[in-house]
Amino acid sequence: MYMKTAYLLLPLLALFLGCSPAATNTPPTTFDASSNKGLAIGTLTFEADVPVNDIYRFFYEAQSGDKSFKKQNSGKIVIKARENNTSGFNGDFNNKKTYLIVLERDPGSYAFTQYSFLDHIGSNGMVSDSKKFGIPFEVKKGEITYFGELSYLDQAQKGTPRIYVAGYKDRDIAEFKKKFPSIDWDKAVDRTPKTGNNGEGIIDFR
Repeated sequence: MYMKTAYLLLPLLALFLGCSPAATNTPPTTFDASSNKGLAIGTLTFEADVPVNDIYRFFYEAQSGDKSFKKQNSGKIVIKARENNTSGFNGDFNNKKTYLIVLERDPGSYAFTQYSFLDHIGSNGMVSDSKKFGIPFEVKKGEITYFGELSYLDQAQKGTPRIYVAGYKDRDIAEFKKKFPSIDWDKAVDRTPKTGNNGEGIIDFR
């Protein structure tokens, strides 16, 4: 299921982290129907009491537009589960296991396509990359699109789903309102995907 790479030198950790996405948990100061961009929002939940790994990355890619558009609008969500030699989740609610995700992007078709994780920070850390999959979502001009919750099972057994996709719009919108009260989250449109590329069983659409 995974392709693994050993990190022999600590500085190579920077290659794993790369650049942070434009917005993973912070929306623009103002947003309304006049905006030229759109917001895709949802949550990422870890189904574990403590992290199994130190760093997680969840990649998304533009599925429409030319090569330049795809390069500009694709990115990743980076979750660091170890800070100052202490392992733990640092999300927004649900005992810090659930993270609010906000992606401000140009209008178009997108998909979450892969995840990877670093098992531990250090000279012998191993990176594992998942098979490719496709959890689709849309970004529409001047609109807030809710893509649901990506529930990640840190200790999924081989041959069973690792990520479950389901919609909990009312629960999640309430949390967005608490953290970012300047945006009218009630205008979010629920477009939780029901189908997509399940990556040979990695993804389960609920």
